[in-house]
Amino acid sequence: MQNKTILITILVFLLLQISYAEKIADNTSSMKQISIADVTRLALENSLDIQIARIDAYKERTSLGKAKSIFDTFVNSGASYEDDKKKTATTLSRTKTTTNEYSLGVEKKLPTGSRLKIDTEHSLVDANSSSSAINNYNESSIKFSLNQSLGKNFFGLTDRSEIKITKINIDNAGYSSLDEIENALYKAQTAYWNIVLKEKELNIKSDMLKKAEKLYSIYKESYERGTVEKTDLFAVEANMRARKNGVLVAHLEKEIAKNNLLFLLNEEDTHIHLQPVDPLATTLHCVDVYEILKEAISHRRDYKIIKNKIESQNIDIKIKKNALWPEIDLEASFLKNGLASNYQDSWNQTSDENNYEFFTGITFRIPFRNRSAKADLEKARLNREQLLLFLKRTERLILKEIYNKVKEVNSLKNRIELLTSISKLQENKLKEEMKHFSYGRSSSDIIIRHEEDILQARLNLASSLFKYRVSLIDLDLAKNTLLDKHWKGAL
Repeated sequence: MQNKTILITILVFLLLQISYAEKIADNTSSMKQISIADVTRLALENSLDIQIARIDAYKERTSLGKAKSIFDTFVNSGASYEDDKKKTATTLSRTKTTTNEYSLGVEKKLPTGSRLKIDTEHSLVDANSSSSAINNYNESSIKFSLNQSLGKNFFGLTDRSEIKITKINIDNAGYSSLDEIENALYKAQTAYWNIVLKEKELNIKSDMLKKAEKLYSIYKESYERGTVEKTDLFAVEANMRARKNGVLVAHLEKEIAKNNLLFLLNEEDTHIHLQPVDPLATTLHCVDVYEILKEAISHRRDYKIIKNKIESQNIDIKIKKNALWPEIDLEASFLKNGLASNYQDSWNQTSDENNYEFFTGITFRIPFRNRSAKADLEKARLNREQLLLFLKRTERLILKEIYNKVKEVNSLKNRIELLTSISKLQENKLKEEMKHFSYGRSSSDIIIRHEEDILQARLNLASSLFKYRVSLIDLDLAKNTLLDKHWKGAL
């Protein structure tokens, strides 16, 4: 009976060990180490915001095909049948006519503003008329036509200019999409450093909890020996519980920070435990505002967008000036036909015989006062003037933004150096006070206050290190160089 009990005990122990091992394995498999480089790569690959921004650029690119569609080639064809038995006023006219007509043509507009047309027609006529030499015949014709604008849209000026403006708009849409992508990358990187901050705060608060627990155990033993008052025991116990509450809050904040990052990376599995591998501390350095300004001017997309808009507006002014001209259209056509009793001979005559029709002409349409075109031109000029002011304001905005960002980075550098020394001083202060405590020359209130000072000093340092990390990303974002550091591909 005793051996059976021992055997059962051993089996239960083994099962518990197996269960514990599986639990550890599960926790290990769900733990994922992640770095800032991983976050950057995953954001560029998976972020929904980045995918949406790319589609915006792709949508705008379709407008180029639409703008160029004015130069598409069109094929026209038709067929008709007519049976004419109408009464007429003369007996010499036909009493019945049936006509079958077929046509095929090609039409195209050239970048020079020329509109070319080639039309072919074939008619099969069956008539009953005493006045016609031939009542049943086939007629074939081929016609070449040209229409050339010489006033408005002078040699295709407006058409080509509209395509140039469309290309500029596509470039600007690309710049806007890159801004959206860069902002999404900025959010992901900031979210990563927020996790690093929350991990650091959790470690700080956990370390302070250990100190509080150690202090509580000391006071508990002293109370049991009757060497301290109950109020002191209550004070250190309340301090210990406050530290536990701080750890619980830190766990929650880390979990929230993790979920925020997973959302930005489009990761659906929220049970993953992320373990950041990059330290919050980094090498501190001063930033030169003049060098940063040079980079910003050459990379800022909002600056490039306004310059493109000014170029587009200059083109639009040329179009509006051209619209002041009268409409002048040169027309020319050349037609050859053939007439025979059968289909083949009618087409042969179009090439063999010298039967043709040539036409040329020019038409004018001149608007008096032309108020609409003049108003459009004046509006275009005012738009350009406004854009020049926008450009000047953007230059000032860049100067202010870069100056403030550089000041923030350099200020945080100095603050971190001070907070590092403060944190060390607070730790040394607690060590010295603990020596006094061991000699019975200190109190719980002093120790708790010193621990609180250390806690706040460490948290302030961690917060400033986080802000410094983010300020560097902010500076790259202000220069529009953040994306270039991590992505060299086409949009």
